[in-house]
Amino acid sequence: MAQTIASQGTLHRALQTVLDPLGTPVETKKYLSMAPRLDSLEGKTVYLVDVGFAGGYEFLEALRDWFSRHMPSTRTVLKRKPGNMFMDAPDFWAEIKDQSRAVIFGVGG
Repeated sequence: MAQTIASQGTLHRALQTVLDPLGTPVETKKYLSMAPRLDSLEGKTVYLVDVGFAGGYEFLEALRDWFSRHMPSTRTVLKRKPGNMFMDAPDFWAEIKDQSRAVIFGVGG
């Protein structure tokens, strides 16, 4: 689609590119299955991870308190993901993989 733009007495033709959001290339998708469900969280460590959404940390604090009241043998670790929600954090993911048996990501709303 071409559009004519007048700028300080001269005419310019600008080319507009429109992308179709339905045109996602299939070959770029990598499908992963979910981890197998644990039989129990008793005696296991669960990381509660805040990824930066408003209200997420407060939700995870309440969840930590729930675990302490209802599942006291389950150890919870409440952490904020380093950086912002869109940045990768390889060292953080490695810590979680090494130190926990389950992860709950908290999002607010």
